[in-house]
Amino acid sequence: MNYSSILAGVPDSWPGPALRATINESRPTFRGARVLISGANGFVGGHLARAMHAAGARVTALDCDFSPSRGTQLDLTGLRDELELVEADVCDRRAMAALVCGGGFSHVFHLAAGASTIERAIADPYGTIVANTMGFVNLAEGARLLPEGKRPTVVYASTDKVYGEAQVLPYTEDTELGGVGIYDASKLCADILAKTYHRALGVPTVVLRMCNIFGPYDLNCDYRLFPKAMRNIFRDGQSPELYMNSVEHFRDYVFVEDAIRAYFHIAREPKCQGRVYNLPGAHYVSTPDVLRDIVNFVSEFQDRQRECDPSSPLARHEWNRSIRVVPSAPNLITISKQHLDGTRIYRETGFEPMTDFKSGLHATANFYLWYFNHIAPRKALVSAPLEPLAPHQEDGFEAVISDDGLPVHRLVPKLRRSRKTAGASSRPRSFLKTEQLV
Repeated sequence: MNYSSILAGVPDSWPGPALRATINESRPTFRGARVLISGANGFVGGHLARAMHAAGARVTALDCDFSPSRGTQLDLTGLRDELELVEADVCDRRAMAALVCGGGFSHVFHLAAGASTIERAIADPYGTIVANTMGFVNLAEGARLLPEGKRPTVVYASTDKVYGEAQVLPYTEDTELGGVGIYDASKLCADILAKTYHRALGVPTVVLRMCNIFGPYDLNCDYRLFPKAMRNIFRDGQSPELYMNSVEHFRDYVFVEDAIRAYFHIAREPKCQGRVYNLPGAHYVSTPDVLRDIVNFVSEFQDRQRECDPSSPLARHEWNRSIRVVPSAPNLITISKQHLDGTRIYRETGFEPMTDFKSGLHATANFYLWYFNHIAPRKALVSAPLEPLAPHQEDGFEAVISDDGLPVHRLVPKLRRSRKTAGASSRPRSFLKTEQLV
């Protein structure tokens, strides 16, 4: 498959050197193997599906919504036509049992979640608990129903939030678990049950406790820090927002391609079965500082463009080079500091992050610059559409209107294997201005 032709026009350097090497190393394990990826139409799930396909695996993509209007990575890359799509809910016990028992899978990667952010979890606590806990159970049960020698390895995507507010950092895999928020506790339940299914019921499982992941194709722009900041800047001409309760937060950040490498490392090693691993970050930083990094990077990016081509739309784009502090949502239980130790995964699999934060930020900003000017623009933001970063063929796209009334362009896919077919801102500058950024 020639991915460069599929991705013509998308500023997408995928795969980077480290991920390319991991894919090549993993082909003997995954070439021709059948793998199931739940949440495959999401951010990390889409990247994993893409990498597994490149490694030669026969990928079954499971998601509750494959609507082309979502405009996800599978749509934007044309990859959805190369996968077997199964649109179903992981909470449907019978559907999951039939899928896993009849799929002949070597691995089941469970990345689907009922709510991927704490804000959504608060809005629907029951649905979040059921999806995040029973979704895993239903897939693990499907594996348990198979004869012992035919059971797939179930790789569960957990979170660093299961540790809660620890007294000692960084968290090791032996740190006491103390997640109490709705999202945290529901992921914690499945995290514990993964060990139960392995030890008591004979289902091979591996748990990966992930830190904050960033990179291209994260379209959760209402809640997650990176895509929301990029939308603020490139689409809305605003300053990125900092929630008041996040001023003293510290988090790990890892580029999405490194997260995918970690999945390959733990999935291809039989000795990892029954084990729990932290996915360490490449950058441990406060939330205000990571927003400063974003503002500084985009500002420098734009300044270079103004020197090279002052008439370009990017050079003429107006936005407030500062950070806005906004009130926090009520009733949120947040953790002040989250920091993962990566010693175990390095010693047992050889994995460590290989993409430095600035390189990951460059790839991320490049993507969203393109995305918010070609796929999901606010048309009045600049006087002329931004020129594509590479030759881009618009044929095969059609306009739809998203839930918030904004125009979205989606690629019209083939579904043969699918079950379903600007002026300067007048806003006041905050006290966190560019001059203060270091």
